[in-house]
Amino acid sequence: MVPTTFLSWLGSMSFDVAFILVVLPTILIAIIGTIAVRTIFVGLLTTGSTVGPAKNQVAAEIYAVVLGFIIVYGFSEFNDARQNVLREVATLGRLMAQAPLAGEEAGKAINSAVLGYSQTVATKEWPLMANGGESTEALAWLRKLDTSIISASRVSDGIIKIRLSSMVDEVVARRVDRISSAPDPVLSNIIFHLLLVGAGLAIVMGWFLRGPSIFVHLILVALISSSVITMMVLSAQLLYPFSGPVSISAKPFLSLAAPSGG
Repeated sequence: MVPTTFLSWLGSMSFDVAFILVVLPTILIAIIGTIAVRTIFVGLLTTGSTVGPAKNQVAAEIYAVVLGFIIVYGFSEFNDARQNVLREVATLGRLMAQAPLAGEEAGKAINSAVLGYSQTVATKEWPLMANGGESTEALAWLRKLDTSIISASRVSDGIIKIRLSSMVDEVVARRVDRISSAPDPVLSNIIFHLLLVGAGLAIVMGWFLRGPSIFVHLILVALISSSVITMMVLSAQLLYPFSGPVSISAKPFLSLAAPSGG
């Protein structure tokens, strides 16, 4: 699926591409700006000047807290999404294991629905989830699974029906959590503007930090800007757990759909 926002686009690219398109240009702009500021304000900024460093320090500390919160939030959401995927697959596996309790014919229908759902999620729904999309075919298989259990209840023990139905409810709950793992467009827009402010801060924060050596100054500017922008890229990738290099794999569903595979 084509990314719908700049943030999702940033989260879907590999780090090498992000370095070329985002990190490296930021470093170049920061270095060029540093040279320009040192040239223009050569008589105003002295080595011992504290005005620029004081303002930059306050701005950097404030944004460091914001960026740290975004990274922690992104990691928490990423980890929750991974756990939901594993729990959904585990519940589907339990359904397959206990399906024979509903009878031979019903058990085959339940297993067929579970396998169809797992295969569809892994191959067709996974690419759609990068931006919160879902597969109608996967939903159809889920309805078929529910129908198979309801039909089996006519000839099976009621306790078995309750047990199987509760596992389907668990699958539905985990599916909803999985689909909603990508941030809401409104939230992603807010986060994008926060990261945009951070990009500007990463560029200008070193301009007014005057030192005795211009070479040391440029190296520090490059390190500061690259580290901040790299953390921004990481935070974007954590916010989109189903796209990019930092993403959750569909292998658990594939293994469930083809347990004899390698």
